[in-house]
Amino acid sequence: MKLLFLSFLSLFLLGSCAHHHKKDGKHHHHNCTKSCSMHSDKGEIFNKHCAMSVSMGDMHVAGKKEFSIVHSGETYYFSSKEKMEIFQENIEENISKARKFWITAGQR
Repeated sequence: MKLLFLSFLSLFLLGSCAHHHKKDGKHHHHNCTKSCSMHSDKGEIFNKHCAMSVSMGDMHVAGKKEFSIVHSGETYYFSSKEKMEIFQENIEENISKARKFWITAGQR
């Protein structure tokens, strides 16, 4: 009986995670607005901290205006040209990692 219950519960949990959203890219992601703590002014994300450093869990590295990019209306800053180039190689994955670290750090 326990096995049947656990099987049913497992299927229910897996099924609830497999539903589809009307828009792609919205599944289990933080929906951030311009007023959330990720932004400062004018779409500048992570309060001008180095986005590559944030994506690696280091929230203390400042970005520089000369090493900034705009992606999907958001301005990302970097501490060096090298970090900016590395970030751009896999930009969507790095943005996702950075957002997760930034949100987690903000909840401490």
